[in-house]
Amino acid sequence: MPMVTIADTIPGLEPALEGIFAPHGGVEAVIPKNGTTIYVKPNGIHFTPHTHTDPAVLEALLAYLRDHGYTRLAVMESCTGGNFTRLVFKVTGYTDICRRYEAEPIYLDEGPTVEVYLRDGTHARVSRRLHDEIIQRDGNFYMSLPKLKTHSMGTVTLGVKNQQAFPVDADRMEYHSHGTLHRRLAALYALTQPDFCIIEGLTGTAHGHFPPTALLNECLVPMNLLIGGPDTLAVDVVGARVLGYSLEEVEHLRLCAEWGLGEGDIARIDVRGVPLNRFTERLPHKLLGRFHPDVRWVVGRTKACVEGCRGNSECIQEMLYNDYHGKGGWTLVCGSGFEEADLDELPGDILIVGPCACEEVGDLLAQRYPGRRIYRVTEHNDLMTNTRYQARLMGVTPVMMVPLNPLVSAFTLLQAKLRGLTARVPPLLG
Repeated sequence: MPMVTIADTIPGLEPALEGIFAPHGGVEAVIPKNGTTIYVKPNGIHFTPHTHTDPAVLEALLAYLRDHGYTRLAVMESCTGGNFTRLVFKVTGYTDICRRYEAEPIYLDEGPTVEVYLRDGTHARVSRRLHDEIIQRDGNFYMSLPKLKTHSMGTVTLGVKNQQAFPVDADRMEYHSHGTLHRRLAALYALTQPDFCIIEGLTGTAHGHFPPTALLNECLVPMNLLIGGPDTLAVDVVGARVLGYSLEEVEHLRLCAEWGLGEGDIARIDVRGVPLNRFTERLPHKLLGRFHPDVRWVVGRTKACVEGCRGNSECIQEMLYNDYHGKGGWTLVCGSGFEEADLDELPGDILIVGPCACEEVGDLLAQRYPGRRIYRVTEHNDLMTNTRYQARLMGVTPVMMVPLNPLVSAFTLLQAKLRGLTARVPPLLG
């Protein structure tokens, strides 16, 4: 039976980390001391508070590893679309943490790429560094450090979904819709699995993976936990249970279990530490739905994927409206299966999101509303273009969304581009 430990962090992060490793014989029994490089993969999706792995836990882990004689450390990530990892590291403090503990920051959205083929029959481009040192690792140690979060599209986002960062930005779009997202996540997990996984659960994040800062008081639940073990699927199953979800409710975890990629039956997992019966609350995974009241939504009657066009549009608008006071007076169209009356008397300029809506009504809306600005997002999960156009329509410039001096942001972007940035980033001024 795989062992998963739930450690209380109230006595401190160092004893909690000791509690995670002790049942396995201590950290030295888990990580070989043979000159290996330890690659830590946090969830650094974005710099917005409580969307990413808490910097205090990343720092505590690196300090713990240093104290136990591990000197070859690296922190790797590739953030969500529409952003770039070098900037996320700078804003979250990950860059300074890496510097303090002499860990190499690895930005997986920079540099050469190679193509890999996945179990579901698809392919993706990934960082050559990732391919050579993690997917084909020989002696290197890969530790996943995700955050305890629900997810409006994936139900939860833990260790398995942490590997959604591996494909380059452009290759995450096509397989981010209904019927494709969960299978893609399982296929990426089949490509390579962490040697050890620790879920950071100082707080649990409810109402999706990207809560607006203005609404955090409705989205955060104090947990004071670390959840860890060598079988990432088993760790995720326990993490999902802590959040209030079973294996059957999280499709990508169910698929991983079906494919034999770890233990999915919680009855066959040796859970130690904080007892599971302590967790009785179910953290909602759907967005709060606080959208601008003066934005007209036209949603297809046949299909509008929460995992793709609709879900991403909702997430972006909730953030732009609540955190940046974006304005309304315009229309957003997504999905498929529209009736003629759905397209009557649409206010303002129009944003059409997703290949279904673009193909079905893109030209029709351009003919019906001449003189209007009509923007089209032609891919399922094009976060960059979707964010750029929604921000433009709402009067928000991307540089306003970065809590740094604009010159620092511009210089950081230049550094990334000089090192072969593969992420697609909106112009800082929109």
